[in-house]
Amino acid sequence: MAPSDIILTIALNLLNNLSMNTDQPTINPSRNDRLLHWGILGAVLLSAAMALTPNVADPDMWGHVQYGRDVLREGLPATTSYSFTAEGYPWVNHENLSEIVMAVGVDTVGPVGLLIGKCLLGLSILGLMLWKYERAKTPLIVSCLAVLLVATNFTNHWNVRPQLASFFSFALLIVLLDYCFSGWHSNWHLPWFQKNARRDSNLPLQDSHPKMRWLWLCVPLFFLWTNAHGGFIAGYAVFGLYLVCRLFELCLTKGTAGQGMMRRLVLMCFVGGLTTLINPYGPGLHQWLLMSLGSPRPEITEWHQLYSLDMHSLAFFALMATTAVTLLLSRKSLDFTQLVVMSAVTWQASMHQRHIPFLAMLFGFWVVPHLRDVWAQYFEAKETDQESPSAADDLSPAKRRMMLGALAVVYLILGVSLYPRLSTMPVPRDAYPVSAVEFIEENNLKGRLIVTYNWAQYAIAALAADGDTAVQFDGRYRTCYPQNVVDMHFDFILGLSDEYRFREEEKSNDPLARILEYNNPELVLIDRGQPHSLAIMNANRDQWSLLYQDQIAEVWGRSELFDSLESPRFLSAAQRVTTALPQTGAVNWPALPKRQTRSFPLAQIEATR
Repeated sequence: MAPSDIILTIALNLLNNLSMNTDQPTINPSRNDRLLHWGILGAVLLSAAMALTPNVADPDMWGHVQYGRDVLREGLPATTSYSFTAEGYPWVNHENLSEIVMAVGVDTVGPVGLLIGKCLLGLSILGLMLWKYERAKTPLIVSCLAVLLVATNFTNHWNVRPQLASFFSFALLIVLLDYCFSGWHSNWHLPWFQKNARRDSNLPLQDSHPKMRWLWLCVPLFFLWTNAHGGFIAGYAVFGLYLVCRLFELCLTKGTAGQGMMRRLVLMCFVGGLTTLINPYGPGLHQWLLMSLGSPRPEITEWHQLYSLDMHSLAFFALMATTAVTLLLSRKSLDFTQLVVMSAVTWQASMHQRHIPFLAMLFGFWVVPHLRDVWAQYFEAKETDQESPSAADDLSPAKRRMMLGALAVVYLILGVSLYPRLSTMPVPRDAYPVSAVEFIEENNLKGRLIVTYNWAQYAIAALAADGDTAVQFDGRYRTCYPQNVVDMHFDFILGLSDEYRFREEEKSNDPLARILEYNNPELVLIDRGQPHSLAIMNANRDQWSLLYQDQIAEVWGRSELFDSLESPRFLSAAQRVTTALPQTGAVNWPALPKRQTRSFPLAQIEATR
């Protein structure tokens, strides 16, 4: 039986025991009862940590760390670095602060420290939700199921990457708005749908309401968010939409009596927007983001809809279904503003996978109070606003001891399961070209390199960081590459089909000529799982030679450089490797090859170009 199955079985038994009444006489609350209650919540958080600890290296992590180091060492670059196709092209980097943090993190606490940090970041968001549930006396089983549902919708997006800055900032933004507008929750402030509605009737906020002063925290929040990740655009859109909806409610309910508060909301919306202009590019960042977001990115999986029946899709469908059923059945008054914001975020999450964590957080903060009401309707005898004894109070001492023992087993299993996920960041050889990169470094194969974009930032860190190698294209995408370079790269690896493609120009009839001739590349590192690339290389064997092959990767070199005996870069048949042996095992991140002594200087390489 797998550890995950054991954990699930024990957890369900514990929750079932807590949700059922027994015939035992009621026992007064004791220290053991509270220990059991908090012990179960701790076990649920540890279970959620399993969902927050995918530890396989993210394809872009190498680049983020390298760019952060470059900023710390040389300052902010104005143009594209490490590329031979976009030299001098403006680079608008919307992740500078995150990359600096990642670089400092790797150089101080190492990749394992970053793994622990990103896990704690997710747990802090879930902890905020649990804190709210405990204050509202939410049934333990509802709290546990809600946290686990949110955590499973985080899993596919919780790698060490700048997007975490957006997710955490979004959670802080929702907490801030909930606090400042706490007097508005669970009320429907649209008089059209209320019988005998009166203006100025039920809004407790006044112009001098002390909680509204905390809205000024949006200034440091948006400043940090803007410089950490481009997702601040989504955050500000939610912020603006939320304030506009509250302004609408205020106008309908208070009329002219609410003018002071209306001015405050308009001011805060304006100030929040101005704060986002404090970045190295000023309004140029916004201009670029709007231009980039206005062009589809079908080549990037994260921008697709969820279309496969895997665990991540099932978790999302469960989140959507639970939200819909809960809001339909809840007797609590709905919040107009929350419904509008949730509708907008649900639309985006349905269109793009990368927005699912935002919807999961809104579920955790805004829908669970309604889920508590639905649970009370159908699974409890009656609901009362008064504090009721813990479900653990109905347990006999023997059953209580048994449950504490079961909890100890759960903690042990979770601890054993979490340790390897938090102690190493593996780079699998069957997913990354570790062996191919080792071959390139061992044979000093430097120069202009075409490499599939999923591997390009690994290649930058492993081969290009010393300035001897430059790549054709990488995962920075449109931040520093013109669209024609993007087009030719994806034509090369995906072919000329229009499925999952966006082109600025008409597709070329000869993608081979475009990529293998543009700025005279010298090396090609391709994924053998991409048949279009293989077909193009095999069709052009008169100009390119296969230098290396393994189960997942091939390295090709320009024939005039590597086949000619007169060339200083000649590579003999004995030095070349052609094998189909499986690439098994993994190496720890960053999986960089050992630097070899060059057999010839860079100037000699340049002379052969």
